[in-house]
Amino acid sequence: MTASEYKLRPISEGVAADGTRLIAADELTGLRAELARLEQENRQLQEKLNAALDGTGLCLWQGLVQTGELRVFNLQNFQAGDMAPHFDVWRAKLHPDDSERAQYNYFSHLAGKTPFYEAEYRTLSPQGEVTWLWDRGRVIEWDEEGRPLRIMGAHIDITQRKEYERRLAEQACRDALTGLLNRQGLRQSLGGEHLVGPAALLFIDLDDFKEINDLFGHVCGDRVLQRMGEWLHELAPQAVCGRYGGDEFVVYLAGVAEPATLAALAEVLLARVQAFAPAPGSALRVGMSIGIAVWRGELAFETALDLADRAMYQAKEQGKRAWHLLQV
Repeated sequence: MTASEYKLRPISEGVAADGTRLIAADELTGLRAELARLEQENRQLQEKLNAALDGTGLCLWQGLVQTGELRVFNLQNFQAGDMAPHFDVWRAKLHPDDSERAQYNYFSHLAGKTPFYEAEYRTLSPQGEVTWLWDRGRVIEWDEEGRPLRIMGAHIDITQRKEYERRLAEQACRDALTGLLNRQGLRQSLGGEHLVGPAALLFIDLDDFKEINDLFGHVCGDRVLQRMGEWLHELAPQAVCGRYGGDEFVVYLAGVAEPATLAALAEVLLARVQAFAPAPGSALRVGMSIGIAVWRGELAFETALDLADRAMYQAKEQGKRAWHLLQV
């Protein structure tokens, strides 16, 4: 019975001449009080839910599959305009590198291929700001023919976690002392594919470095290694530079294959280290032996490294504090 079928009567319930039901004033008062109580209870439940979710960072969402309508029930740290009101808007905000995978996971679940939908992906704001989300949901309502009608789930902002992971990964690939790539970082940067020439790889080994450590201590030795890192950053800013281990360094120069250019770089490095006093007043100097591998075709990193290492040992055989070049 609709509201229009009711007429207020001051004393008792009855039926009017036109057939509409009459409601006593005391009953209407009771209905209004019950409605107010239910509304208050609903608000309290919503507050409790939000309070519980605020501790998790989770945003609850619901999607109407047939219309594409999306609704987020609690915003957490988001603004109202950040939430996509429709599936097409959500899809448009997906990062190009993540869009296909996220949509595949979503539609696979709608098709019944997976027990739930789950994805980690980036979204882009109109200003180009990136937000990482972890998203998970499942269909909770179907029509009579088994087609999904409603899906509910939750997402959480994992941008800070992703940035933390990125920094950890970067630190794992960096030498803490010099700031150069370490062996793992060099292999990740250069070892995955063939290095296309023209290119060159320098393998540098410090001469008499153990003597510096033995005479002046490891603090002095660390200072030598740090200065070496500074020289490489300064003299080869576009190169991939790394501390391969101990007192060994690697420099990869893409697009450089002229022996005269490489010889000039080697001579400058030799002059820098020869002029550097590892300890005040000390006449002892660190030297370096430099092996240079040069190629114009394609070369695997390990092959180039082996070639440069062989060239470095030939430089040592020349009496150290020298360079030697091998060209493929």
